[in-house]
Amino acid sequence: MTKISKIHLTVISIINLTLILKMISIAWDGNDKAIILVIFGYPALTVVNALVWLILRLLKRPEFKIYKITTLGLAILFIPTLIASSMY
Repeated sequence: MTKISKIHLTVISIINLTLILKMISIAWDGNDKAIILVIFGYPALTVVNALVWLILRLLKRPEFKIYKITTLGLAILFIPTLIASSMY
């Protein structure tokens, strides 16, 4: 990966993690139904990343690898995030 690709990956990862932490925070501070935000919001975030990955792949842009990494990372972290958001 080039330096600019690493910066792009870092920025996208920070944005995704910020959104995930906000969802977890709302689930912890909200009532017992607030977990629904994580159940639907997290997969929506994953789908948005996957759509960007697909579009960049179809356009044959090298940045598609960045979104491939983030989409796979989000998919792997779904269950731990769901557990963490329901623990409080």
